Amino acid sequence: MIPIGTLDEAISVAEGILGRPTRGPSEDGDRLTSYVGGICGDDATAYADPAEVGKLVRLVKLCLALGRKPLVDDLLDMTLRTMELAEADEEKFEDAALWNRLGALLAGQGDLVRARAVLNTARDRARRHHSTELPRILANMSAVTLRAEDYRAAAVWAQKGIEELWDGPDDLETSLTVHRVRVEVAKVNADVKALDDALPYFAEAVDALAASKGEKQARVFEARIALATARFRLAALTDDRQGCEGQLAELELLNLGAQVTLGAGHRVAIVAQAALAAAEFDAGGGADGVTSARTKEAVQVLDAATERAAREASPFGREHTQTLKLRQTLADMRSAAVPYTELPYVIEHVYKPDENNDRNKAKTAALKQEQSTIRLIAHAGSSYFLSAQHRFHEPIIQALDRGVRFRAVISSPWNSLAAFMPRDKSGDPMTSWNIVELIENSPYYKEAFAPVIASYQNLRATYGNRVELRITSMDIPGSTLLTSDTGFFEPYITSNPEDRTRRGLRVLEVKFLKDSKYHADSLQEFTTQWELSSTYEQFKVHEEGHKAALQSEIDALVDIQVRPSVRKGDVPRS
Repeated sequence: MIPIGTLDEAISVAEGILGRPTRGPSEDGDRLTSYVGGICGDDATAYADPAEVGKLVRLVKLCLALGRKPLVDDLLDMTLRTMELAEADEEKFEDAALWNRLGALLAGQGDLVRARAVLNTARDRARRHHSTELPRILANMSAVTLRAEDYRAAAVWAQKGIEELWDGPDDLETSLTVHRVRVEVAKVNADVKALDDALPYFAEAVDALAASKGEKQARVFEARIALATARFRLAALTDDRQGCEGQLAELELLNLGAQVTLGAGHRVAIVAQAALAAAEFDAGGGADGVTSARTKEAVQVLDAATERAAREASPFGREHTQTLKLRQTLADMRSAAVPYTELPYVIEHVYKPDENNDRNKAKTAALKQEQSTIRLIAHAGSSYFLSAQHRFHEPIIQALDRGVRFRAVISSPWNSLAAFMPRDKSGDPMTSWNIVELIENSPYYKEAFAPVIASYQNLRATYGNRVELRITSMDIPGSTLLTSDTGFFEPYITSNPEDRTRRGLRVLEVKFLKDSKYHADSLQEFTTQWELSSTYEQFKVHEEGHKAALQSEIDALVDIQVRPSVRKGDVPRS
């Protein structure tokens, strides 16, 4: 196999593969993979020239067209790192169009945070250098903020894009994007007047694009699907049944056309299937809780589309924002119209210890999205109550500020787990006489339980009944976090209280959505724990009784507690 030596050669090879009628595994494909792997390990400053960066962007777009998503991710990371280092001392990349293309590529990969940052840079360069790229940048910014569900910002960027278009030449793609964003924002807000006002402009842009590119082009299919979906939504909001059925028929034709013309695995074909399923579900009364053959079939169709989007070979992939949005829509549909007894046991993700940061990001996102009630069962709850842990305290405060309720159940320090607490070997053996003192002097009590209680009292003083903490004397098998849409469960593998709090992920944690039976079962378990636990005020009234009960239990365990292996948490060997 002759290796690829230059960027120009790599672009030529990629273009050659793209021009072939079939694109299965080939020597050229292996050469391209090897080349990308090699340059991504090179010194980033070797490609710091704007012309070289332009070639990198060209190679990214070719790899994207070839469906080589891992290569796209690696090249994007390398390109951004190269540009960042090249501009450490001075501005080198004046071309706003280059930054705009990068932002669009990042958005296409579902990396909305970096896309937004890059597009902001593109906008700044465009204004500073009076670039004609500005309308396209504003249009992309509106699309990215829309996908990030920042609807107010999306509307602002779309309007600014429209204003820029007034003074410039016609640009079909830009016009299509900004008018679609206006339609999507009105649709999300169920604003009949805004939707009715925006639709004619969007329809005009769709027709212009179709006239220019032809009806069989993927971008035109996608625009037609968005237009039919918006018209269906307007008809539904105005109780126009005939209009609803007409747009359903249009979506069926578009779905069939996309499958045949583009192929079932094409991203637009997946979007078409999902749009038809969602419209059928609404038309069948699924959003109102109606369970029928029609709504069940719609759920099955969306399930198939979501599964297709999540495949490794899909243009989206499991963690792509589009896939996650489809998955959330599926969860909404299932939970609204599928009886509890028919819900599947679905685990969305299993986080392992090396995915601790991803786990924390997912939990933070769930907390930030919640609008009703956050429920927590945990041994101590330090990650949520203590700002010093730098985990979930800030999202909890933000949630409380927007009116969300926070309900937490934590473990009493005076339960039988105290028998597993490690002690100084040189100290006195654990007895019913010293157990209370041992607990009160333990790191768990002083650094977790007591500070959590103090934090709760401060939160209670600020937010009143929005915050409520209950304390259980029963052992808690694992931590559970529940929002309206998402649940997380982390089993405890240790009985040692010291190892259950103020630490990262040690075993695993599962994530599930509201359409999983795990979510419903966890809600029931939370209700049980909540009802059988004491309020903090009740706990204080009866605390001496809890201590006495623990002392009695320690007396009963006297034959076991003297075995050092048990106190250390070792598994006894026969």
